[in-house]
Amino acid sequence: MKRIALTLAIAAIAVTAVTAVAPGAHAIGVYGIYWNPKVDQADNGYGAGLKYDSKLTPFIHLDGRFSYIHFSNDAGSSSIIPFEATACVQMGTLYGGVGVGYYTFGGDNAPDNDFGWYLLAGISILPGPVSVFGEFKWQNLEPADNLDLESYVFHVGATFGK
Repeated sequence: MKRIALTLAIAAIAVTAVTAVAPGAHAIGVYGIYWNPKVDQADNGYGAGLKYDSKLTPFIHLDGRFSYIHFSNDAGSSSIIPFEATACVQMGTLYGGVGVGYYTFGGDNAPDNDFGWYLLAGISILPGPVSVFGEFKWQNLEPADNLDLESYVFHVGATFGK
């Protein structure tokens, strides 16, 4: 757990350093979320998020993400609020990366907050001051010993900036 916290701290410092060095290489994005847990007893979740993207080079970028996902069924409702950092490699309009996050849980019988990680693949259409993107994320999240929230997550949104 200390390693993940250290990784998040290093990512935050790197994003801050990039902001100082390359002030023109930033974008802010908004996106919709569809979260599909692999476990049978969990319902799909829907939500929205914000991301701040900072390019280190034309091929490498870091982003920070904040989102809210809501799950509900007849038994009750719950939510996840992720705080995430992603390192990506971009080749043209395609990109892929790995990320870490801290996940807060709310609702009926919510597990304890915990760290997780993910793999991300995406495409950015119309790269420029305004672009549209789609992402697929494989999420590894195990907030309790008996709870595995491994999930497939889809994002669709737009970014503003370069």
